[in-house]
Formats: sequence, structure tokens, C-alpha cells
Amino acid sequence: MEVATATEASAPAASRRSHPFPWLDLAISEPYYFLHLVAFFSYFAARSTVPSADDGLLLRREIQAVLTFLVLFVVKIVKEENWETCIADSLLYAKGLLLAVTLVIDYWLTVSYLLGFVVIYAVAQQPPYDGLAVSEHEILD
Repeated sequence: MEVATATEASAPAASRRSHPFPWLDLAISEPYYFLHLVAFFSYFAARSTVPSADDGLLLRREIQAVLTFLVLFVVKIVKEENWETCIADSLLYAKGLLLAVTLVIDYWLTVSYLLGFVVIYAVAQQPPYDGLAVSEHEILD
């Protein structure tokens, strides 16, 4: 009996605890986000193949791409109504900037990333929004 009461006593405590990083769980469990993470982190492997002579130009383009992405991301955070559209737009901007940076490395690498993003689009569907959607038009009415 003591084991049953110890288990019953710990069950409400476990249900009260929430996952510390829910977005990480979503990123791994949803194929759409997981495949994008794999595609973006594969850039580091592609980056290691660059000859040292082209490294200066590539580093400048990478810095420009990161700054451009941050500016666009901040503008989207200020203007968007929900996080799902902000994340979807940010993924779109990141894809475009990744393609622009890979053009500096190699044309065929850019084509392969483009093909990979088309495959991700065809295979994985963006997960639906979990919350209630409220637009400005509904608030104004």
C-alpha cells in the first residue's frame, strides 16, 4: 500500500510540472520544424568545405545575412498578431538568406539547398495553430 500511495502522491506533482522548453519538444516532434533544423545545421558542414581564400568574403556575407535576418525578425515581432505567422515568416527569411549565402560558396550547393527546401515543403506540412486566432478586424467590430 505504501508504494501505491507514494505513486499517487507523486502523480499530481508530476502533472503540475510543465516541460521547461515546450518549443524544443515541438521542434523535435514536428517533422516540419525538425527538417528545417537539420537543413539549417547542415550549413555548418557545408561551411567547413570553403577554401580559406574565400573565407573573408563569406564571413562578411554571413554577418550581413544575420543582421538582415535580425532586422526582419524584429519588424515581424512588432507587426504580427501571433507567433505562428512570425515563425513561418522567419523561416521563409532564413531560407532566402541561407540560399543567398550559399551562392557565395557554390552554385550547386545553392541548388541542393533549394531542392531540399522544396522536398521539405512537399513532405512535411506546417503544424496547425493551437490557440484561438483573433484578428484586428474582429477586435474593431
